[in-house]
Amino acid sequence: MSSKPTETTSIPINRRQILSSIPFIAAVTASSQIPRLNTPNIFESATPITDPTVPQTTTLSSLNEALQTISSSCDRRYLHAVVASDYKFMYRGLPANEKSSTLPSIQSEPSDLLLPSTYGSIEAANFFAALEEQMQSQPVKPSNGHLAVTNVDAAKVWGGEAASIWPLLGGEGENSVHFAWLEDGGEFWSDQKKRNRDDASNMKVIVDGVDCGRFSLEDALEGDNVEILFRADRFLMVPVSMEEELLQGL
Repeated sequence: MSSKPTETTSIPINRRQILSSIPFIAAVTASSQIPRLNTPNIFESATPITDPTVPQTTTLSSLNEALQTISSSCDRRYLHAVVASDYKFMYRGLPANEKSSTLPSIQSEPSDLLLPSTYGSIEAANFFAALEEQMQSQPVKPSNGHLAVTNVDAAKVWGGEAASIWPLLGGEGENSVHFAWLEDGGEFWSDQKKRNRDDASNMKVIVDGVDCGRFSLEDALEGDNVEILFRADRFLMVPVSMEEELLQGL
């Protein structure tokens, strides 16, 4: 079988089209040689974003820095109550193996009162959940508060060391710090004084600035073993080992 002859097709060339495309090709070639500018990535943040659900600790360099922080940022109602109570403080526990146990520190941490792991007790978590319902309309409640106690030894149960607590003002000024305590004093919850949901519902809780004229914050600080529920975005902790110097500096 003989092969079929190959057919060739001639395509007319338009010289005008070729010549008109030359400037475009030259422009593309030239543009490819222009160095690229470094443009910032709008999704990259120069400032690290902190997670509000993760505790943050800022260790201060000295007691003098702590005194300056108290002078400039501590809640004034609390300072007034401290002075009126003849310089009685409230305390929290501080693990002895942390650097902040020997130096003042500023803490920012979420509340943990509604977690069973805090007291190692489902009953305690249920109690604070019921107390949360009772205090739902209040500015301070278990879901946004922390507990401190006026007794140093009681505070040490929560850590190898105790530290006095100084609530610091937040973005809302005085509206960012609030206090509450039991009208009869004492602790909200303890292993020796276990309470149930009914106890929480019937508990007489005084909220500073709301229940005026009754058992004041000053009175609470003067109590021997009174727990104070406080709300603050940040609070200063000064180890009790520095308390004598702290009193001299106030």
